[in-house]
Amino acid sequence: MQTRFIAFLFSAALFTACQSETAEPLVTGPEPMPYHIERDSIETGSYLDIAIGDEAAAVYPKIQALQAPKGVSALHVVSNIFSDLSPLRESIPLYEYILLDENQGTDTGVQITVKDGKVKAIYLNSGKKLDQWPEKQKAASSVRTGDDVAALYGKLANIRDMKNYSSKFQRIFLMTKNLSTTYDPAMGRSPQWYFGYATGQDAMDQIQVHFRAGKVAKIRIDHYSKY
Repeated sequence: MQTRFIAFLFSAALFTACQSETAEPLVTGPEPMPYHIERDSIETGSYLDIAIGDEAAAVYPKIQALQAPKGVSALHVVSNIFSDLSPLRESIPLYEYILLDENQGTDTGVQITVKDGKVKAIYLNSGKKLDQWPEKQKAASSVRTGDDVAALYGKLANIRDMKNYSSKFQRIFLMTKNLSTTYDPAMGRSPQWYFGYATGQDAMDQIQVHFRAGKVAKIRIDHYSKY
């Protein structure tokens, strides 16, 4: 079954993210330009070889296979949130965007971007760019730009044990999956994954894969284009 409708979009955030690989913080900005969307919703059959009813673990390699033909560069995992760092030793190196914050969001929440196996950028939620977090701490107790992703868990564990920073581990968001790395079983608990790719000049598709009980329940395709 397929349904189609046309809508108006007044947020260009995803469109911009698909076109840019800069490690900018997530902050609000000027009023974006409107975009036009055509939207498809699929609840039977398949799309891009992703079939309704597929297990999450089976979907992941199918998305990995889209990197070369479609230019898919990242996979965003919704509600991939944890309150305990301890079981994430193997998971953290698999992600390119990590957010640490308190249960109620703060300006001092920490956004860590990883690229090519290294920490590329560190921002606070306020938009302040850092060379290391926490500032003025020794190397073993701070995350620094240029750090190897393999060292990230150990450094975060040391920071978590510091009284002044332990509250930043109340919510740990593993948000953007590195498609060159292996499947993370924790992804199977997410209700939705999404990714995007350019389809032409000032045009792109966003694919949302919705899960129910770890299986694909619906695929939504948003076709974005500028007016």
